[in-house]
Amino acid sequence: MLAILTVLLAFTASVLLTHFFIRLLDGRGIVAESNERSMHKGSTATGGGLPLLVAAMAVFLVLWPASFVHALLLSAAALLAVVSFMDDLQPVSRWLRFGAHIAAAVVCLYTIPSSQLIFHGWLPFWLDRAVALFALVWFINLFNFMDGIDGIAGVEVIAITGGFAAVVAAAQATSPLLGLALAILGATAGFLFWNWHPARIFMGDVGSVPLGFLCGALLIWLAVKHSLAAAIILPLYFIADATITILMRLRRGERIWEPHRSHFYQRSAQALGSHAVVVRRIAVCNAVLIALAVLALSMPVTAFALAVLSVAILLAWMEIAAGTLIPQSAESG
Repeated sequence: MLAILTVLLAFTASVLLTHFFIRLLDGRGIVAESNERSMHKGSTATGGGLPLLVAAMAVFLVLWPASFVHALLLSAAALLAVVSFMDDLQPVSRWLRFGAHIAAAVVCLYTIPSSQLIFHGWLPFWLDRAVALFALVWFINLFNFMDGIDGIAGVEVIAITGGFAAVVAAAQATSPLLGLALAILGATAGFLFWNWHPARIFMGDVGSVPLGFLCGALLIWLAVKHSLAAAIILPLYFIADATITILMRLRRGERIWEPHRSHFYQRSAQALGSHAVVVRRIAVCNAVLIALAVLALSMPVTAFALAVLSVAILLAWMEIAAGTLIPQSAESG
């Protein structure tokens, strides 16, 4: 009952707060203009991650008992939100952004007891934490990279938080982060009400960066307490699209820090002329990944193999939609 109440209250609070922020941001001219990376035209209010985070944190703190772990994670997320909001208003030094990402990742890893290994003994302690630090910093950044069309980041947050809750429930276990995951899920669904195509407001870095961090923290805790395979499976589409894209850009000799429209989802959305069609396909794939994350509790190798196949099918569909895998001339012929 508490879980349902958390989701519903966070959803309602987020819908109302985001509506207020749309009017506030539009009135103050805090908008995103189209550029080399963007997939929208004209100007749209940005910074919608702020009411989302406020709604999620407020509902969580009111309904669930908070601990030292929560205080650390929420403080790190708040730090990222402040730096990212500054960046939304006016670009800040990449070293400041990167330093904040590393600091937040270190805080997250500090919450994991030293007696517990994230990779379950596959690596010695120092390498276990070093790889996890790199992975979390990369995940924070790739989450930001992937927030490029209406609704995509919101759908991914819902999949990761919902998948986290599903795995914990399937394991018949408890987690100190369950309440936080549910609050983020509900608040993100409320934000998605305004962010679905055509979006009235964008998440902005103030949303995508701290949400990427919080989702990454949930995945690390999932890996430690329940299933490493499940923690990799849930975000597998985002990881695959972002990582393959950056490797392809490096191969072409492009500057990977510059804006672009090379992601699988960007090229397919541009070719189809629809954000919603692409995001719905991603949502279907994410639903499959949630089911496979639950399966990973008992059959990790099989679940991971099926997850790779599912993501490969989605990426292939995107390539076909973009006319890359099967050129349009060949299709018509």
